[in-house]
Parts: sequence; C-alpha cells; structure tokens
Amino acid sequence: MRLSRAFDSAVVVGSLVAAAACAACGRVAVFEASEGDGGSSEGSRPPEREGGGGDSGIVSGMVLPNGLPPAVGATPEAQSSGTMVMRRLTNSEYDNIVSHLVGDTTQPAASFTIDPITPSGYDAPNSVAEQNVLSYYEASFPLVQTAIANPTAAGDQLVIPATTGVAGATQFINSFGLLAYRRPVAAEELSDLLSIVFDPSIAAGDSFSNAIGYVAAAMLNSPNFLYHWEIGPTEPTVGSAGPGGAIAGLVPLTPWQLAARLSMTLWADMPDAPLLQAAQNGGLSTTVGIQAQIARMYADPKFSQALYDLNLQWILQPAANITVLSQIAHTSPLWSTAAADSLQGEFQTFVTAVYTGDGTYETLMTAPYAFINSTLAPIYGVPAPSGTGFQQVQLNPAQRAGILTQAAFLASQADPGRDDPVRRGLGVYENMLCGAVDSPPAVMPPIPTTAAAGTTTRDLFQANADLGPTCASCHAIFNPPGFAFENYDAVGAYRTTDNGSPVDSMGSFITPGGCKSGDPCGTNITFHNAVDLSTQLAALPEARWCAERQWYRYAAARLETVAESGSLQVAYQAGAATPAFSLRDSLTALLTSTAFLYRTPSPGEVLP
Repeated sequence: MRLSRAFDSAVVVGSLVAAAACAACGRVAVFEASEGDGGSSEGSRPPEREGGGGDSGIVSGMVLPNGLPPAVGATPEAQSSGTMVMRRLTNSEYDNIVSHLVGDTTQPAASFTIDPITPSGYDAPNSVAEQNVLSYYEASFPLVQTAIANPTAAGDQLVIPATTGVAGATQFINSFGLLAYRRPVAAEELSDLLSIVFDPSIAAGDSFSNAIGYVAAAMLNSPNFLYHWEIGPTEPTVGSAGPGGAIAGLVPLTPWQLAARLSMTLWADMPDAPLLQAAQNGGLSTTVGIQAQIARMYADPKFSQALYDLNLQWILQPAANITVLSQIAHTSPLWSTAAADSLQGEFQTFVTAVYTGDGTYETLMTAPYAFINSTLAPIYGVPAPSGTGFQQVQLNPAQRAGILTQAAFLASQADPGRDDPVRRGLGVYENMLCGAVDSPPAVMPPIPTTAAAGTTTRDLFQANADLGPTCASCHAIFNPPGFAFENYDAVGAYRTTDNGSPVDSMGSFITPGGCKSGDPCGTNITFHNAVDLSTQLAALPEARWCAERQWYRYAAARLETVAESGSLQVAYQAGAATPAFSLRDSLTALLTSTAFLYRTPSPGEVLP
C-alpha cells in the first residue's frame, strides 16, 4: 500500500466513522450507498442510542436498587430483560481483536483517548469524538500494511486471495468481513466496498494487493467493525423464538449477536471460527448449545483477557478513574518500574487461576497464595521463586488472604508515599459490596503529608474525618473497612508498626444492605484485620450477590434494571448451590439467562 493513496481513502473511511458518530449522538444512522461501505440492510439498522449525549451507561427502565440477594432455595422472580446498549469497541477489545484479526500485538489503542468510565463502573463507550475518528484512521493503515507484509504472522487473517479481480475482492470482503464485522457481510455492503473503494483503487493504477489493503482499511474504520450491533441477515422481531422460546415483548438476540456478546464477555475479543460456525449452523439456538460454547470458551487462553479486563475495572478501579497498573509510582525502596510492570501479571495470573480452578468466590477472597516473580517477592517478604515468570507461592495465612491482600490491590489503592485507607475502604464498600457513596464536597480539608513521630496513617485519616459532622457521617461508612488494611504499607508490604506505633487494623462497619447512601441497613461486620475482613466477605451473601451483579454490568455495559432481577436471582442461586459460591456456575447461568439472550426494544426502534 502506498500512503499517497491514503488521503483518497480518508474521504471514504472518514465518512463511515462520521456516520457512527451520528448514531452515537442519538439519531438512527442509515448508511446509504453514497456513505461508503454502508453497513445496512434494514436488519443491521441500530436503534437510537439511549440517554442522550455522552457515554451514560444507563438505559431506559428503573435501575435495580442495591440490596440483599434472594434466600438460597427461594423461587426467583419471572425472568425478563432490559434494553441493549449501543456501544463501540473499548480500547482493550480493539487491541485484542486486531491481534487476532491482523496479527498485530503492538496494542495500538494504548495511544487512543481513554474513554470515561460509565455509571456502571465499566468502560462502555458509545460516542465518537473527532479524536477517536483520527485515532482509528491513523491506526488502520499501519495495521493493514504490516498484515499484508507479514502474511504468516500469528493471528493474521488478512489473506490476499490467489484469485484477482472482482471475484477475488468479493472473496476477501466476505471472508475478512465475517471476522471484522462479526457477522456475514450484507449484499449492499459488498457492493459499496467494491464500487467505492476497490474499483476506484484499481482504476487509479493500484495493484490488486494494494486495492485489497484499502478495502481492509475501510472496513477497520467502518461502524460495523467499531460498533456492537452484530445483527446479521435475519431481521429481529418482537416475540419471536429464541433459545428460551418466544417471550412476549422481548426480542431474542440473533445468533451473530449472541456469538459476539459471548466473545466480548468471556474473551474481550472477537468470536473465533467455532463460535461463528455455531452462529451459522444453529449451534446457538438452544441453551444446551450455548452452554457447550461457554464451557469451551472457559478453557481458551483468551478467557484470561476478559478476566483481567473485568477484575481490573471491578476490583482495582475507583469510580470514574482509570487504573493503569504500569504507571503506578511509589517512593518505597521496595518499588521500581519493574514492580509496576509486574502487577498485571500477578493480578491476571491469580484471577485466571481462580476461575479455571475451583472457580469460587471463597478462593478469590481467601486464597493464601499469590503468583509472584522475583521483582515482587521482596514486597511479600518471601524468597524469590525459582524459574521465570509468575510462580504460585504459599504465603503466611495470618497475613494474606485473597485478592484484597495482594500487591495489585494494595499498591493501586494508595498514595505514592503512604497507604490510603479511604481508597481501600471505598474499594471494599463500592466495588465489593456494590454500595453507593455520595460525591465528596468540592473543597475538602487536606490530610497532612507529614506526621509527628508515633502518629499513624490511621490517626491522620481519622482526625481528618472528625473535622465536622458531614465528614464524620460519610467517612464512617467506608473508613473502617479501609483501616482493616493498615497492616500493609503503600506498596503492600506487611507491617506491624507504622511511624513507630503499633498498627491498629481493627474496626466495624455496616454493609450497604440496600438502603440509601448514608443510611446503611445491612450486616454489621466487626473485624480484626484484612484477613479477617476478607474471610467474612467471602461468606457474605451480599458480597457474593455484588460479584454476580458486577459480571452483569460488565456484560451488559450498563447498570442492571428491575427487569433483569429474575435472571440475576437465577444466576445467584446457581452459584450458591456450591457452598463456597461458584462464580463460574453463576456466570454460566447468567450467560444463558433471559436477560443476556433477549432484549427489550429500545425507544424509537422500528422493528417488524
């Protein structure tokens, strides 16, 4: 491909992404033939995006309030579903997809604009800013050029057909488009790509290979690649039969939508050949068929990608903030750039081992081991493990229990020079218990950066919280669980003294329990330290219920609604059938529930 031709294609691809931006601004995008690759049979027409401008992550329907889970063995409510969010690829999904679509592992989306976190707590972008358009365009040509130049690279599906001319171009568009669009290419889309991209390129003197390159670049800038609305050739209808039969008022997702939704939830990646084949041949038309694909997908290494993506945002990411583990800085002599770079490996290896092991919430929260390399070993106070990479190391069970006592959580929820009980406490209250906390005031009294000898971090934070009744009432909700982690310094190293005084890690607090912020009515938890707190959370139905809801928020890209309460209850019961609470069984039940397999029509959506 010659970059001198790139400008000509910019008119095409720019119009395509601009069309996506129109869809994201709350209008239906109908891609006419003059708009580039089109993307549209009527069956591919997306509904209006809900919620107006911005990336709200909220859809119509009452958001399901926080609360306690159903009693084990109780009859769930009738299942239903809410609307489906129209969203584009996250940066993580983009990088994962291009690694398996064009064989690129350079993570080009690392240079993209970071999308804001939605009220769901997860990255779920649906608008396209000018910078997004430019980033997608600038990334597409190097991706295609490299793929064409290295056809044997692992994951490179951009294969130049042996047959040239229109026949070869048609073959390429259909085969590459099935992967890129995650559904079959419509006849109108094929016609547009040939007439607006391929034919003019050939007429301008480009080689067949270059012309195919421009077609691929156009497809990588198309809304059909960048957005999740993979309907396919069959138009959805209200009340038609899905895997759970016909349900009045609901639209079953098409097989292509199901394949894409499963792959994005379990892999944060595009569907592979077996999953696309299942969509094509009816393998996703029954619950049994879907369960078989889910079991296969759990065993695939790509499952680790989604586990990292979910748990990073759920456990390590404070509300409305982005956690980039490799950028965490600390002043501790135990810390280094190599330590920051090791956090993802430690965290990802651990959560993957949990889910591919016994798959229980109890193990996630109480496992007395971590996956450590030689860089992190000093932080844990253990000898460097033999071998390379991350090795499972048994830790002192009196000091470590589960993911909240590992370096990734502790170091990410701290300031550069000291631990932060507020951030760690919010991590427990908001992320692990799904509690809601009022926004802080615009002006807050600062916490001193230095302390007299004998004054602990807990002393400083408690004194700050006691400055006024407003501060005290709010901090009483989340400071106590943060104090449970006072045995760990800013980088997560275990300690028994802080600034010359004994550490006090005892406390108590009341879990959210479903009441409004500032008026909790849940369970009163009294703990001695973080190990004790983690052990109690592992057995707490409210925490297990939150873990399941976090999975649904990640999968649906929005908060759960009242309509989905029955499906959530079914999934919770599936997990609770195992005394340690099977996260894997709960997830399988969630992904085969009405809430996941169907949707309510969106306001303004026109369906047959």
